[in-house]
Amino acid sequence: MYRILIVDDEPLVQIGLKTMIAKDHSDNCEIIGTASNGQEAWDMICSDTPDIVIADIRMPVMTGLELLDKCHKKYGNTPAFIILTAYEEFEMVRQALVCEAVDYLVKIELNSETLTFALNKAIQRVDESNPVRKTSIPSESSLEDLRQKFLIKLFNHLITSESDLAKETKALDLKLDYNRYIVVYGEIKTPSPSLTDSSSDAIGIYSSSIGMAKEIISRHAPCQIVSMDPTHFAIIFLFNEEKPIASIMDLITEALENARTMITSYFKTTLTFGIGSAVSTPLDIAVSFDEAKTAQSQSDSASPIRLFSHIVGSNRRSGKDKLIFTIQQYIDGNLNGKLQLNEVAEVFGLSPAYLSVLFKKTTDTGFSEYVYTKKIDKAKEMLLSGDMKIYEVADALGFESAYYFSKVFKKVDGHSPREYIQNKSEGQSF
Repeated sequence: MYRILIVDDEPLVQIGLKTMIAKDHSDNCEIIGTASNGQEAWDMICSDTPDIVIADIRMPVMTGLELLDKCHKKYGNTPAFIILTAYEEFEMVRQALVCEAVDYLVKIELNSETLTFALNKAIQRVDESNPVRKTSIPSESSLEDLRQKFLIKLFNHLITSESDLAKETKALDLKLDYNRYIVVYGEIKTPSPSLTDSSSDAIGIYSSSIGMAKEIISRHAPCQIVSMDPTHFAIIFLFNEEKPIASIMDLITEALENARTMITSYFKTTLTFGIGSAVSTPLDIAVSFDEAKTAQSQSDSASPIRLFSHIVGSNRRSGKDKLIFTIQQYIDGNLNGKLQLNEVAEVFGLSPAYLSVLFKKTTDTGFSEYVYTKKIDKAKEMLLSGDMKIYEVADALGFESAYYFSKVFKKVDGHSPREYIQNKSEGQSF
């Protein structure tokens, strides 16, 4: 039995996880306890040695990220960590993956399927950590596993320096010395509703589809195929020749259509694809991946292959600038709402991670920083009108409490709302 510790300061989350694990994993998992903060969890880990820890990334006393880092430094890869998070905590998720968390689960999307997939990865980590390490040369299959993990890190913006890139690609004997990279994101849907994503039949169809896709697509151009989860995969197309981008996109679209037709006919599955823009360096592969994921989210049976360039316009630079300008206008016109990253991303058909990166890259300002600055600018107007109390302004601008509003106000302006009103009434300027 695999021993699991649940760590979350929300009782309902604890209950939900315990219920799902008891229902679907009672044959091989047992919950040894729950904790409400990182320090309490640390004490239990030291005394009860769980195999798997499911921990919220944000908690009082000690965060899940701090707990993961502390455990990783003392115990290595076990216990295996599954991190619970929200979309707006993407930067912290990156840090968790750097500390070797096996997976992360978004709370609002948590269900039996996503939990099972994460637990299976954690169990695999625990099993791999138990045997004595072998000192023999890694087999080609284990090298390929390491290459897959490296490329997933690359997709998630976890490789950020040329030196780290060169070191890892050399160790993995992975050739990334091309001058054009284009990422495709694909989704495979099984033919029958009875075939859940985690069933052995569904996984068999997925694996066979991936194998067939690799065989068909590699005939058209050099590529690397990466398995993401039981229904999604990514393809990195690699080019050196100076073909026009339009010709390359036509070639990729033809390759994908051939693979889609063959796999759909053979396995009765449904395949959809999104194609990102061409980038010139390996470190920008993550950008093309984010774009491909966004394009795939807008594909359907009528348009199973979507290009990101068709979403934002043919001119990549001006298209992105126009997109961010439109998003800024949306924010400016909806300052009374919460304007969370995941909600705004959904409105524009983007992934939260991609919107965060694109917003920062285009404006040199973080998404949350822009939202809060605009909200506080509006708050100042409302406070000086003299018609509204501080808590009324906070409520009107979508803040969860007057306390949180005051905290954000001081962070943006350097003064509390009361200090701001008082100083303005006394004729002081800032």
